[in-house]
Amino acid sequence: MSTRVFWSSLIFTRIRVFLVKLLDVKPKHKKDYYSIGRWLVSKRLAFALVIGLGIVCSTFIYSSLPKKNSGKEGDVLPTYKYNSIALKFHDGAVNILAADKHLAYTGPVEKGVVKGSGRLYDSEGNTLYEGEFDDNMYNGAGKLFYPEGALRYEGGFKDNLFDGSGSYYRISGVLEYEGQHMLGRRSGQGKLYNGAGTAVFEGNFGNDEIIYSELLDKSTEDVSSMYTGKTRIYSSVSESCVTLDEINAVYSAADGTNSLDGQWTVERIYVLSNSVSIGSVSYKSIEALSKLMGAADYFGTAWVDLSEAVCINTLVENGCELLEPVNMTANAALDGVYDVTSYDKNATVYLYSFIHDGLLYTFYCPQAGADSFLMYSLEIIK
Repeated sequence: MSTRVFWSSLIFTRIRVFLVKLLDVKPKHKKDYYSIGRWLVSKRLAFALVIGLGIVCSTFIYSSLPKKNSGKEGDVLPTYKYNSIALKFHDGAVNILAADKHLAYTGPVEKGVVKGSGRLYDSEGNTLYEGEFDDNMYNGAGKLFYPEGALRYEGGFKDNLFDGSGSYYRISGVLEYEGQHMLGRRSGQGKLYNGAGTAVFEGNFGNDEIIYSELLDKSTEDVSSMYTGKTRIYSSVSESCVTLDEINAVYSAADGTNSLDGQWTVERIYVLSNSVSIGSVSYKSIEALSKLMGAADYFGTAWVDLSEAVCINTLVENGCELLEPVNMTANAALDGVYDVTSYDKNATVYLYSFIHDGLLYTFYCPQAGADSFLMYSLEIIK
């Protein structure tokens, strides 16, 4: 009866004989050569080289194959370069290295595509983003950080852009905005906060800006419930306006003393900005606005009214050097309430007016012929 020793000896003897023959590459006859041009190559040597190359390639491929990982705490995650072929076959948690070899990502992948809850790092090891990924992009709920480490945004993402409900923070850590986003911009209902973290405005946003036109035709009481920041009230015998300092706006109101409800309503809103959003586009030049709205309904020099004088002086106070301040005499009756006894009604501004989508847009330029503007106003055409 054959024993285990007998079979082991037989197998190892045959392996040894095979290897001896394989490694005995010295040719003994002309037929043991391959003829390649003027060269003769030993068939056994060529065969040995092919076998050796196959072993090396097999070893390399095996070592590169993805290793299953449970993702449990304490497990050592497999680490791949971002362009590794083996990464494209991996399912499960991994570490991914960037081109400069710093750890760029830790988290799950599916066939090499980042998907699931993970974390992204910069070259200094700081967390840039943590949260949900899909198709190698931020998709779902997540947190975005400033390079210094402070939280920048927390909320929904879609294809790397803010989307849905979320909160945006200043680098100081103070909340700046909370509400709806679309395509990376503030869009929809939201709330704005000042540098101290106090809510100053609640309303609708579009293209990252307050939709100022929604303040028009509202009662001053309603506007006061929407805007709760710092204000200044200027009034003369026949004119009045209110500054909304923390959203860079001023409004003039229609006297409601003789109306049925006795309420004053916002008839014109001035925005102290050198750009205006219409739809999803921001405009900064008169030329671009003319292409959108057609020829201006009016352009030229005009005398200022009280609201415009207050706007100009506010811009100058905020550092604008392209305008001259309007002389004004005002007494502070109460804190933030000014009784204007006189202002320079001979002061002028150069402006362009357009009618578009039921609104009268007026753009105030630093001088005649300028293509840029420093502020604009909105009024409903009735």
